[in-house]
Amino acid sequence: MMEIYGVQLEPNITSLSIWSLIEVLPLERQERIHRFIRKEDALRTLTADILSRLLICSRLNMKNRDICLIQNAYGKPLLKEDYGLHFNNSHSGKWVVCAIDEAPVGIDVEEVKEIDLGLAERFFSKQECIDLHRLQDDNRLSYFFDLWTLKESYIKAAGMGLSLPLDSFSIRVSPERIELNTRNELNCCSFRQYDIDSAYKLSVCAMHDRLPDHIRMLSMDELHKRFMTYV
Repeated sequence: MMEIYGVQLEPNITSLSIWSLIEVLPLERQERIHRFIRKEDALRTLTADILSRLLICSRLNMKNRDICLIQNAYGKPLLKEDYGLHFNNSHSGKWVVCAIDEAPVGIDVEEVKEIDLGLAERFFSKQECIDLHRLQDDNRLSYFFDLWTLKESYIKAAGMGLSLPLDSFSIRVSPERIELNTRNELNCCSFRQYDIDSAYKLSVCAMHDRLPDHIRMLSMDELHKRFMTYV
């Protein structure tokens, strides 16, 4: 069964108890977090790591120290041992999210902010660009981030990073369905979008159509307390 969790970062980040959990991460992850110049970036990465590990520990009923994560050839994190469990996380702005499932899964959250919509010409397929420019100006930015998060979730589910070109597949969004058109090997998957925050877009790509109806929310304090039971 797939589960999707979201954690909203608190504004006063300097005194959060979650900082104490850096030391339970592998040394390379600790070093990566410490290299961030902005504390907000460090917190997002730390929270994503802890949330992913919490969900894995909970599913497998094992301690954090017994988890060994590696990366595939394209940089996607996965469990070293084949437990038949897959996960993926994402973070943007004040949100950190993670999806966990028995099959490959991809998730992406993005804060909707003003950007140069000319980016679509560089990263979207021809059909996606046509669909985008057919919209009224007021709707284009929202649809851009619909497409962006859906495409990112697909790439992350495929586990191939940007070696899978963003214009190698097309996604069309309508009130009735989300349609994928591709010649890529990954062509039997399902998408779903979730309303996590009016200023954000959140999309998930799964290998089946049994996606949950809701995101499970955790506070920073709940995340810390629940994770401590697996330390």
